Amino acid sequence: MWNAIEYDNCYLGEMLQMTVEQYGSENDIADQNFLMHEYFENPAGDAVISLAYDDAQMTIAGQYIIWPMHFMVGNNKIKCAHPLNTLTGKQYRGQGIFTRLAEENYKTAYKDDIAFIYATPNPNSYPGFIKKLSFTELGRLPLMLRPLKPSQMVKEFLHSNLLSGPAGLFDGIFSAKMKNDDGVSIVDINPDNVELLDVLWENVQDKYPIMNIRDSAYVKFRYLEMPRREYHPVIAMKNGMPVAWAVGRIMEVAGMQCGMIADFLFQSGEEAAAKILLDKLLVKLQENGASVAGSLMLSHTEEAKILKSKGFFKCPRKLEPQPFPLLVRILDATRADKKILQLSNWFFTMGDYDVI
Repeated sequence: MWNAIEYDNCYLGEMLQMTVEQYGSENDIADQNFLMHEYFENPAGDAVISLAYDDAQMTIAGQYIIWPMHFMVGNNKIKCAHPLNTLTGKQYRGQGIFTRLAEENYKTAYKDDIAFIYATPNPNSYPGFIKKLSFTELGRLPLMLRPLKPSQMVKEFLHSNLLSGPAGLFDGIFSAKMKNDDGVSIVDINPDNVELLDVLWENVQDKYPIMNIRDSAYVKFRYLEMPRREYHPVIAMKNGMPVAWAVGRIMEVAGMQCGMIADFLFQSGEEAAAKILLDKLLVKLQENGASVAGSLMLSHTEEAKILKSKGFFKCPRKLEPQPFPLLVRILDATRADKKILQLSNWFFTMGDYDVI
């Protein structure tokens, strides 16, 4: 029989062991340094961790964890959270651990001033969020793709040298290229200049009604200091001022080396700079081995229009590696108004959840 308990550092070793058993030792979340950073160095606050413990077997039976985030909702700074690394031990499945731990977790979250939870569950978890935890689906997040090197894509995806040859005829067409800089300089973001994000954020924070706060503290935590992961953050400078930023990461998906656009945001009126920035990032991802680029970007955003102008297209649902639904559950209606339940109010990128 298991009981719901609060997290203590003494349980971290067992949590890692459960992760290794389910995902293998090479997964990021099986690394202690990665988890300590992800859970306890977040500028928005420590992760809320709820555990199921089997007293008879003296072992962890499951875990439910949420990752705090600071969002701008209209003119208000709101604390919210995103579930991540949820696990149930194989021998404990079907015993209601997921639901019980989630509800216990949300009680703690409410006390910690977390106003709402948003989730992007995989198909296995989706029914539990909707039917058991009363989440509302706002809609699907469109996956946008852009080939960078078709011959490599075909070889990686179809494992066919025969077909990669003809596909190579299109490599020159799809290859990312830098255009005229038009007075714009592209700078790699590092610990010495990350404060530029504070300047940019001041100028873009009211661009959309609902946005994750992308200031220097967040960028350092999420991209510059995250163990095990290599990100490529860049910022566009015009007349000495930051006007756009983006960050990419190369990951293997369906056997292909994918250059994921984890984030991309620019100041309204700076479309030309945003295009130059995107060109630079795509060239960098291509030079580091990516055969295709991908982005989650809602179609009502200016950023989606720039992506389309640079050759990105909406991936047909049948070809998506998985659906990308956006779900929300409001915990405190006095601070999280109903505009949160309208997808058209959101700005959301791959970096707004933990996988990328």
